[in-house]
Amino acid sequence: MAKQKMTAAELIALYLEKRGVKHVYGVPGAAILPFYDAIKELTKIESYIVRHEQTGAFMADGYSRATGEVGVCAATSGPGGTNFLTGLYGAWMDSIPMIAITGQQKNSLIGTMQFQEAPIVEMAKPVTKAAYRLTDGSKAAEFIHEAWVTATTGRKGPVLLDLPVDQQKVEIEVDLDVLIGSTPVDNLPQASDADIEKTLELLKDAKRPVLLSGGGVNIANATTELKALAEELQIPVVTSGMGMDTFPNDHPLFAGRMGTMLDTPFGNKTIVEADLVINLAGRFADRSTGNVSVFTQNGKKIIHVNLDNKEIGKVVPTILGIVSDVKTFMVKLAEAHKALGAHVAATAEVGTRVNLTEERKKWARKTDYTTLPIRQERALRELREFLDRDAFVSHDCGISQIWSSQLFETYVPRTYLLTGGAGTMGWGLGAAMAAKLAFPERQSVNILGDGSLGMSLQDIATAAKHDIPVIIFCMNNSLMGLIRQQQNWFYNERQISTDLIYKNELCDNEERGIDFVKTAEGMGVRGELVTHYDDIKPALQRAVDSGKPYLIEVIVDPDPKNACEFSNNGALNGFKYSEKIDYSK
Repeated sequence: MAKQKMTAAELIALYLEKRGVKHVYGVPGAAILPFYDAIKELTKIESYIVRHEQTGAFMADGYSRATGEVGVCAATSGPGGTNFLTGLYGAWMDSIPMIAITGQQKNSLIGTMQFQEAPIVEMAKPVTKAAYRLTDGSKAAEFIHEAWVTATTGRKGPVLLDLPVDQQKVEIEVDLDVLIGSTPVDNLPQASDADIEKTLELLKDAKRPVLLSGGGVNIANATTELKALAEELQIPVVTSGMGMDTFPNDHPLFAGRMGTMLDTPFGNKTIVEADLVINLAGRFADRSTGNVSVFTQNGKKIIHVNLDNKEIGKVVPTILGIVSDVKTFMVKLAEAHKALGAHVAATAEVGTRVNLTEERKKWARKTDYTTLPIRQERALRELREFLDRDAFVSHDCGISQIWSSQLFETYVPRTYLLTGGAGTMGWGLGAAMAAKLAFPERQSVNILGDGSLGMSLQDIATAAKHDIPVIIFCMNNSLMGLIRQQQNWFYNERQISTDLIYKNELCDNEERGIDFVKTAEGMGVRGELVTHYDDIKPALQRAVDSGKPYLIEVIVDPDPKNACEFSNNGALNGFKYSEKIDYSK
């Protein structure tokens, strides 16, 4: 197309549309109206208003995780922008590409403490890959183009764009096709032949090698390559917290998950007993590794493959650090191994096939509880058995996330959505809604506790207004359950501010406080209370059949003895409180 005249706001809106952006989530305000007006008048981008700006950021983040594309959110200046910060921080911690756009006071007024003026660029810089202010509207083309390239290349991440209202109105002339055509190729680092040769040598010497799949495998869209590599090498796969859905959990080579909390017993056992661990695009984050001595004892060797050289050796010493696009590394390693014509790993002799299915079952945690109130383990079992294999499940931080991570099987990439590094309560509903908007034909469920639902409750109205048929699966124990558990274990049961129970005289709910079903109904969302595990699947079926947003409040056991298992000394093979809690009952 030839050069066309347009305002800076119109350019940014049209640029996003040409890049394939379909949705903008957020709340408009005076300082961002030129941009919102351009979205409405010039594009087919759908605008979704939320009830709190942070939910707009959570939706942009969740959309990116579910699709692999760039999520976009927009808000006004001042508090609109500051309410984005938690969402930006969560995306930054997990290397999620998204663009947050904020309005701003006029250029001439910045720094004079005018109405709804905030130094959002300075505030956002520590929790974004980049944060920019459009100080000259005539340079809007370069501005939006640089932001897009920054968010989507190298180690991906969120970018904040701050648009002074007067600069949004500056008229410019630009050819959008030429602008987008000038996008540089993302020249990611690649493993060298020497890296591959050294990896094969270490595999040849190993007796118990393991592939450890991190969240970067999803970000690199490399799950197909991971499966191919594992099947070629015939060695176990363990996933980190962020890599939970990078490998089918019912695959014969799947050993489980690693971590001090977000783990499976056989996954931890496999890592602890391994003599060679190949970390594929993970960070060795603290909830995965705990006490790093597990990775340095008994001659265990570590190969760490990561796009960012700053991650290599940062937490765990490595015998071989490979700065590479993980997809390229896995393709090269699989090809080189195949060319040898024989398995180099001692775990798999030529002609044999590893099958870990029975071992996984033997070490699996108990879920078939028949006691009441409903055990959380049983509630999650009923949910997993009901859902389709490709259903999205999003999570907030807390004990519900830990139980889910310990028990819930995932089969399809980009379906297990959680805020890993930030651990944000209130995050999951926005992510579930965005995933459902991106894939209307697939089920989308937000698994959370009543503490987290209290932090996203207002945006049940967003699901109602936009008719987004997500299922909110709230396991209600009327507690800040994870923190209560830690108070009981680490602080001699000195409990403070973790009890959410109060007598609600307007509702007959056994003093649970908030009646979430009535609250949802007040916003126009159907809901029902479940107190028996046999009623969970019928409730889920009614939710799916309704074709509407639906809340299921499951009353679960608040007994402190019903605690999720994790190690208290930070070691993957650490003490599990078995003397205090009998997990067999």
